[in-house]
Amino acid sequence: MSEIVIKPAEGTPEEAEHFAELMRISAPEFFPDLLGKKFKKFFVRAFLEKGNLFSHKHVVFAKFGGRIAGMLLSYDWKAKNEEKGNTGWLMMKILGFDFLRQLPAFISSISGSGRLEKGGYYISNIAVYPDFRGRKIGKALMLKAEELARESKAKKLALDVEVDNEVAITVYKKLGYTIEREHEIELEGKKYRFYRMVKPF
Repeated sequence: MSEIVIKPAEGTPEEAEHFAELMRISAPEFFPDLLGKKFKKFFVRAFLEKGNLFSHKHVVFAKFGGRIAGMLLSYDWKAKNEEKGNTGWLMMKILGFDFLRQLPAFISSISGSGRLEKGGYYISNIAVYPDFRGRKIGKALMLKAEELARESKAKKLALDVEVDNEVAITVYKKLGYTIEREHEIELEGKKYRFYRMVKPF
């Protein structure tokens, strides 16, 4: 029987393609609306570079049967403060007009869904390929996030989840997360509503 193996990303081009696809799976409507048509190209480039919030330095992959099955993107409040400027510049460089057009929404997302207080650790994105679901890979990645948060001396874990994602909300509650607040981002006339869920240590 195959075991789940969780390893830090190495930053290879092959991994970058998996990362971009798993990011799409994690928010299939939100990312294209926020970042435009080049969103997957952006994730590939950002993953391969250092010093931004989508870098491979913040990613761990879950492997099952030797194949990449899922991933976790997470970071602490220090990385958020240090790298948010570089992340914005990289978006502008790669996405161009698409990014400028959505700049107000991007700023809103950073102040709402991406907000992170001192001592916080943020689970930005978590995704598992459909073929590997039902094998507790998502739970293993969530537990890895807790381990990484403890290593960073975090006092609280935080994540954002769309309010209609009832399956994920149920899982997070079972893992000890509670809803702290609700916020929304408007993109292309569509409102995305999120719960901020937290778990103190």
